[in-house]
Amino acid sequence: MMAKRTPIKAIRAKCLDCTNGQNIEIRLCSITDCPLWEYRMGRRPKKDSEGFFEADETEGEEIIKEDFTEG
Repeated sequence: MMAKRTPIKAIRAKCLDCTNGQNIEIRLCSITDCPLWEYRMGRRPKKDSEGFFEADETEGEEIIKEDFTEG
């Protein structure tokens, strides 16, 4: 029997499957027309006051360090 996952964790697992288990590739994913793209980081994206998703403003150097330490 499989453990139950939240929808957000299931999306993250699908992204890991799509990138062959490469965490860094999930963050760097350029397939923005994927319906799961906004949820790929394993959490709900923030919306601005007009209901649009806010852009990820993380710098590239920080991204690489963070993804290699995640596991």
